[in-house]
Amino acid sequence: MAKNALKNVAYEYLLNAIMSYELKPGQVIVEQEVSDQLGISRTPIREAFKQLESEGLVHHFPSRGTFVTNLTVQDVEEIFQLREMFELTALKSAIHRITEEELRYIEGRLRYLDDKKSEEPSTKEEFYGSDRELHELIMKYSGNSRMVKFHRTLEAQLERLRRISSMTPMRLSKSRQEHLDILNALSDRDLDAATDALRLHLRNIKSSTLAVCRSQSVVY
Repeated sequence: MAKNALKNVAYEYLLNAIMSYELKPGQVIVEQEVSDQLGISRTPIREAFKQLESEGLVHHFPSRGTFVTNLTVQDVEEIFQLREMFELTALKSAIHRITEEELRYIEGRLRYLDDKKSEEPSTKEEFYGSDRELHELIMKYSGNSRMVKFHRTLEAQLERLRRISSMTPMRLSKSRQEHLDILNALSDRDLDAATDALRLHLRNIKSSTLAVCRSQSVVY
């Protein structure tokens, strides 16, 4: 397998372990253990560490090792402050540019979640996917390529917080309704209502994220 492919294998493995809380904030990641688990050399694992560090998910301390990044209240506050700034700004342009077809597609995805007619219950990954699609759609039509680029630098951290927030009871179903409220306002091309709905959603996510982190003593 090519060197870059091996790095990607290590990256996806570590990313999933961090996102699923198998690797917890502050926990050391032992290279040799990962190497043994994946059956690959330590070189691609170190390359994966570099990518994860650039995304703010791990931190390497010389002579000590690589640790999953701790979360602080300030980290969560800063990330959501940036997210709110980016997405509410993007919304001003996006509300006039998002097509009805795109809105109907995402609405269909959201309404499918936990549809009582479905034979199988919706998975968390399906909730996460519809969440990403709506927020990425808003950013897509921001009309500001630099802002989109900066927003993308937060993607891994946003995904981590998205999954933490979902540990709050009923958070996924509440987010589904909040997303539908945002979509309704977008469909009506009502900027004030869309702004209020998006701001409320982001602040609810931040509150539930902090509540989970504090209950599990993973922020300080």
